[in-house]
Amino acid sequence: MSAHATGLVRMHGLVFDVAGISAQGPRTENQDAFSVDAFAGSGLVAVADGMGGERAGRMAADTALQAITGRGPIHSLDAARYAVRAADEAVARAAQEAPDDRAGMGCAIAIASLTRDRSHGLGWVCANAGDVRLISRSPDGTVRLETRDHTPAYARWEAGEIALDEIPDSPGANKLQRAVGRGAEADATWVPVRAGWTYLLVSDGITKAMRLDELGEAMTVGDASTACEAIARKVEERGPDDNYTAVAVRVLPDGGAVDDSLTQESPRPAAVAAPAAAAAAPARGPFNPPDSVTRTRTSPLAGIALALALVALAVGAYALMTALNARRAADDSIARVETLSRQSAAPIAAAPADSLRPDSAPAPATPAAQTPNVQAPVPAGPPAPANSRP
Repeated sequence: MSAHATGLVRMHGLVFDVAGISAQGPRTENQDAFSVDAFAGSGLVAVADGMGGERAGRMAADTALQAITGRGPIHSLDAARYAVRAADEAVARAAQEAPDDRAGMGCAIAIASLTRDRSHGLGWVCANAGDVRLISRSPDGTVRLETRDHTPAYARWEAGEIALDEIPDSPGANKLQRAVGRGAEADATWVPVRAGWTYLLVSDGITKAMRLDELGEAMTVGDASTACEAIARKVEERGPDDNYTAVAVRVLPDGGAVDDSLTQESPRPAAVAAPAAAAAAPARGPFNPPDSVTRTRTSPLAGIALALALVALAVGAYALMTALNARRAADDSIARVETLSRQSAAPIAAAPADSLRPDSAPAPATPAAQTPNVQAPVPAGPPAPANSRP
């Protein structure tokens, strides 16, 4: 097992505690490599993981790190991509020099370079290819996966088919879709740096053995060296099946003590692109939440949504008034019908005979001897028995 720490490094008004650790595990050779020595001069840390089972995996990792650290400070996303591209070319050339021993060699890699953007915001310019991960932990305990693996298993998680912690045990977890030395193009992203935060670069030998929440807990243990030792101890307890490497960076305010007033989030600089991991992975898990303190921007659709809501309210009010008026009219119609029905059911008083004749025609005189044709009523007989038929 190899370990190295830079001690406290003061840069940009903050204090950085940087340490790294790497172990062979059960393999015959440790094909992982890390770099923390360049941090004091250029603000760069990196981890490379030689492709397991391939020839000259360790050489690929060392060659890639040398190519990147030899380029000097990296201050932009494009510069980070170019650095990984230069590492890819260096590894490919080394393989061509001795094809019998080095053909097909390659590695996964992740780098983080400390720099300021155009608005003077401090952050990491990160680039990765393969499955080496960058993880951050904020003072409130939120653990974020800042990079994305380039493996079929990780793509299944992004598609929502498996859980994040199921990636190491899923088919395709060990198959790199991008590798330095085989034409890899790196993803590049910006990660803000603030006092109170801790950052971790890890190879897949660690993510196979520890969940993200467990790594988040280890990132709070003591200084950077103690955190790396805690991670190595946990991996050894569970039995590693690969080489494993971790680089930890703890950020303190200048003076070495964490000031609570400096651990609050500030908006991510607008001049720098949002993290590629956040844009590429819409189905984020519980340990990869969106930045809860990113500056809130008013959407251009907000005004349209408000106007549509007002129109909907107006249409609803009009429909309600129309319904009430229709109900009132129906009630009035029913009342009129009932009034007319009562009037038609009332008896009509007999009018005088004279009033039923035309005024111009005088009533004819009735002859005195004429008797009206009126039939006498039939006398009623005795009542019939109750069960008898008529």
